[in-house]
Amino acid sequence: MFLRRANKNNWFPSKTIGFLIHTICSLLLGTGCVSKGYSYQGNPLFGWMESSGEVRTTDPFPILKRYPSFHAIDFEFPVGGKYADGYYLAQKFGSENAKFGGRKHLGEDWNALTGGDSDFAAPVYAFGNGVVSEIADYGGGWGKVVRIVHHQNLANGNFYHLETVYAHLHTIDVEPGQLVKKTEWIGTIGDAGGSYPAHLHFELRSTVGAPLGGGYGLTTDGFLPPTRWLMTYGPKEKSFNEETFQWIGEKNGTL
Repeated sequence: MFLRRANKNNWFPSKTIGFLIHTICSLLLGTGCVSKGYSYQGNPLFGWMESSGEVRTTDPFPILKRYPSFHAIDFEFPVGGKYADGYYLAQKFGSENAKFGGRKHLGEDWNALTGGDSDFAAPVYAFGNGVVSEIADYGGGWGKVVRIVHHQNLANGNFYHLETVYAHLHTIDVEPGQLVKKTEWIGTIGDAGGSYPAHLHFELRSTVGAPLGGGYGLTTDGFLPPTRWLMTYGPKEKSFNEETFQWIGEKNGTL
C-alpha cells in the first residue's frame, strides 16, 4: 500500500493536523493559511487526465447491502455547517463558463465570505450518510478528490443511489470502504495544488461511478443541483435557495 501514515511525505495527513494548521494560521494571521503564487494552470476539462497521481477505489454496493439500515435520510451542506454559514456560491450549478466554450458548471463552487484563501484547510463534511468509493490525487485541475455513494430511502418506499464528489482538497481524511455519516469530517478545502484560490468544488450525481469528467459539460445530464436538492431533502429550520448564497459573488466576481 502506498498510504503509510508515519511517512512524512504522505499526501494523506490526519484531519487533526489539518485542523491545527488552519487554527494556528487563523490565530496568527487572522485568516486561514494562504497558498502563495497560485495561478490558473490549464484547462480543468482535461487537466485531471495529465496526472499520474494515486487512486484508490472500492465497490460501495456490497457494503451498502451489508448495512441495509445505513441509508441517507436527509442531507446538509458540505461546508460551514447545516446552512453553509460563512460561505457563498462562487459559481453555481449550470452556470455557463466562457473559458470553456460556454459549457455548463456541473457542480457548485463554495468559497468563504472572507475571500481569497481564507478557507484553506477548513473542514469539508459528508453531504449525507454513505460509503467512500474513491480517494485520489489526480493533480491538474482536480487535485485531491473524494467520492461517496449514498443510498437514499424516500418516504414513498422508493430509493435513489446518489454520488457526491468533493474536489480540490488539501487533505483527505477518509479511506475507501469507510462508512461516513452526514456532517462527518472527510477532508479539508484546498486549491488543487495552487491551480486556484482555495475553494470546494462539489458535485451531486444521479449516475454513480461515471468517469470523473472535467467539471463542465454541454449538458447537465447525470448531475443534480446540490442547493436545490437540499431545499427538498435538507434542513428545514429556515428557507434558502441558490440566490441566498450569491450576493457576494455579484460584488467580487466568481472563481
